[in-house]
Amino acid sequence: MCLNRTMTNEELSQQIAALTATVTEKFNEIDKRFEQIDKHLEQIDTRFEGIDGRLDKLQAGQDDLATKYDNLKAGQDNLVAKHADLQVGLDDLRTKYGEMNEKQGYIVNAQQTIAKTQDELQRALEEHGAKLEEDFTDMKATQASIQHDISRINRKMIIEAGVRDTMHESVFSTQDSHYRELDRRLRVLEAHFPELGQQGA
Repeated sequence: MCLNRTMTNEELSQQIAALTATVTEKFNEIDKRFEQIDKHLEQIDTRFEGIDGRLDKLQAGQDDLATKYDNLKAGQDNLVAKHADLQVGLDDLRTKYGEMNEKQGYIVNAQQTIAKTQDELQRALEEHGAKLEEDFTDMKATQASIQHDISRINRKMIIEAGVRDTMHESVFSTQDSHYRELDRRLRVLEAHFPELGQQGA
C-alpha cells in the first residue's frame, strides 16, 4: 500500500512537471510576441522621429520664407516711400515749370528721367510681387504634401493600433485559459489525494 502511494505521488509530480513545462513554454511564446510588438513600436517611433525632422525642416523653411517676405516687404515699403518722394518731386518740378519757362528744356528732361525711374520702380514692384506669389505657392504645395504624409501615417497608426489591441486580448485570453486549466487539474488531484491539499495548507 505504501509502495503504491509512492508511485502515485511520483506520477503526480511528473504531471505537475509536465504542466509547468507547458506553462513555461507558453510564457516564452508570449515573451517572444511581446518582443516583436516592442520592435514594431520602435519602428513606429523611428518613423515619428523622421516626421519630426521633416517638420523641423519645414518650419525652418517657413521661417526663412517669412524672413524673406519681411525683407521684401521692407524693400517694397522703401520703394513706395521713394516713389512718393519722386511723385512729390515731380509735382514740385511741374510747379517750377509753370514759373520758369526759361528752364523748360531742363524740366522736360527731368520729367523724362523721373518717368523712366517710375517705370523701373513699377517693374521692380511687379517682379517682387510675382516672386512672393511663387514662394507662397511653393510653400502651400509643401504644406499640402506634408499634411498628406501625416494623414497617411495617422491612418496606418489607427490600423496598427487595432492589430495590437487584438493581439493583447488574444495573449491575455490564452494566459487566463492556461491558469484556469491548471487550477482545475490541481483541484481534481486534491480531490483524489486529500493529503496533498493538507500539505499545501
